[in-house]
Amino acid sequence: MHKTPGYRLTRLGFNVPQLTFSLRTALASGLAMLLAWWIGLEHPQWSAMTVWAVSQPVRGMLLEKSLFRALGTLLGTLFGVLLVLLAGGNLPYMVVCLALWIGLCVGVGNLLSGLVSYGTLLSGYSAAMVVLLNTQQPEGQIFLLGIDRLLTVLTGVLVGLLVGLLFTPRDAEDQLASRVRRSSSDILRAMAEAFTDSHNQPRAEITHRLLQDIAATEQLFDTHAAGSPRSHRSVKALRALVQAQVAATFWIRNSRNLAAAPAMAEALKTAARALDNNAPASQVVDALTACRERSTDQSTLTVLSQLLDCQRTHLATEGEHLAMGITHSRVVLHRDWVGARHASLRALTLLLLIAALWIVTDFQAGAYVMLGASVMISLFSTFETPSRIMGHIFIWQSIAAAAALTCYWLVWPWASNEWQMIALLLPFILLIVPFMAHPRVNSGSMDYMMALLLLSHPVYPLDRSFAESVTIALAVVSGPLLAYIAFRLLWPADTRRRRQHLTGMMLNELVNMARSPFAPERQQIWRTRLQHRLLKLIQSVNRSDEPLQPVTQGALAVLAVGNAIQQLHELQRQPQQPLRLQRQIRVALLRLRQIRQHPAAAARSLRRTADQLQQHNHPAAWTLENAARAINANQAFFKDQMGSDQSI
Repeated sequence: MHKTPGYRLTRLGFNVPQLTFSLRTALASGLAMLLAWWIGLEHPQWSAMTVWAVSQPVRGMLLEKSLFRALGTLLGTLFGVLLVLLAGGNLPYMVVCLALWIGLCVGVGNLLSGLVSYGTLLSGYSAAMVVLLNTQQPEGQIFLLGIDRLLTVLTGVLVGLLVGLLFTPRDAEDQLASRVRRSSSDILRAMAEAFTDSHNQPRAEITHRLLQDIAATEQLFDTHAAGSPRSHRSVKALRALVQAQVAATFWIRNSRNLAAAPAMAEALKTAARALDNNAPASQVVDALTACRERSTDQSTLTVLSQLLDCQRTHLATEGEHLAMGITHSRVVLHRDWVGARHASLRALTLLLLIAALWIVTDFQAGAYVMLGASVMISLFSTFETPSRIMGHIFIWQSIAAAAALTCYWLVWPWASNEWQMIALLLPFILLIVPFMAHPRVNSGSMDYMMALLLLSHPVYPLDRSFAESVTIALAVVSGPLLAYIAFRLLWPADTRRRRQHLTGMMLNELVNMARSPFAPERQQIWRTRLQHRLLKLIQSVNRSDEPLQPVTQGALAVLAVGNAIQQLHELQRQPQQPLRLQRQIRVALLRLRQIRQHPAAAARSLRRTADQLQQHNHPAAWTLENAARAINANQAFFKDQMGSDQSI
């Protein structure tokens, strides 16, 4: 059997598609640099850096990342030019304002998601490129530097787009929708089993598996949404459908005393088969409508109505135009306010410290130290454990610094003009290609390219001394080291703390609910936001070696307690309640305000209230009893975040 080169490379551990992509990107970056030089731009290497930044193996991501790269650069460049003009040569004023701007961009970027977040972070360190590099050139050239920055980036975006569109295959847009459809089918079958009392697995295991599948699919939404307004509309509808799936999974976990209903079970199975067989939209909607019409209790009716409405909206966005009306369900996403605040303060503090040392010591390469740190502290602030990758980046940037010095002092002296310098730099760019395609060494390898290009300014004749070159190289390489220290010591960022922020915000919202009732629209916001936070928790645990079920059950317990709190507020508003019951409801709400400190006491108070309601055969008794059981079964989850800094 003839073994192809691709087969041999795969046997050696190389990712062949990634190898092809990296080689194509490397050649495109060289082309962009040559084009920028031919146009007459002063920093053509910035065009090559942009090609590496925007190139994506997925067409939708390529288009949208190019857009946000251009927008972020434009905003950052405008701010940088304006700041230099307003500062008038006052270095302390300039670097303090720059640090504040980057801190703001980092904070907002951590609140947002997807490529909007990337564009926001980019606007921060794009301003740093303009402001800090302006300190290294004669006064009065800020407009030239700003225009050069903008045009080099746009040149890189253009080349990256053209090469990417020529060689990147179209997105397989239906794969994500198929995964969501399969999850809906699994949920309907599990609901059918609830009406036949024929669960082959315990309900806890069923819900655990369903939520894990839903969370794995939801994690792909940001990538799938990129590229076109249609993709964004489709993913918005899928997000609403996923949140309906979470609500249905909660129903599966907590449904009780359901009378055997073979007709209902068969209707649910029919709807599941329609989804499995990719039946026409009208058939899927008719099957779900039949399920809803057979519902005999309010909780089942609510869950099936939400599934039906969201499924109808999704099918319409996929191009299957339905005659019936479309319900646009509100999608509320988790925002990490605590992590965003910490990231902003971390970036601001680090950059102010660097600026202070630069001003006091008058260090020659202080601008490069601050520039390298600003990129690292901004771009990697959204990573779950950013300090972990800083070591890899430091190694690759050190290799890049050595390569840049080698190119500058041993290779470029042989060049007689600038286009030859660009041609001689290309082998150093191609050097990284095989390493980027091997999973054992590719972590942080992209930063080899960024550091190499940042340090390689093809200007003829060469005008730096060897000492100056080494100093600038060391200053750039110090960026990941300083960022590592900041990520470890200044409002540390890691998986455990991010999870504490997330669960703490869930619990804090319960406390706020117990203090005052939410309006009906606020109740829906709370519910959908919690459902998204639940999925984010599962995704976080899936990336670690920790057991998943405690987190899943704990998050479902929060949802059960939230339902109980809403029920208590509704009971309070009902007139002519027995005095003893009114007093017990008030006590239960008071205990729930302290659920993070005393979860067991909150559970006891809920159970007492449920007992009194049971004496009056009130249907809310089971909701409160279920919440009390959920708290007792997950006390570690409720206590885990006690005392941490959380806010919604």
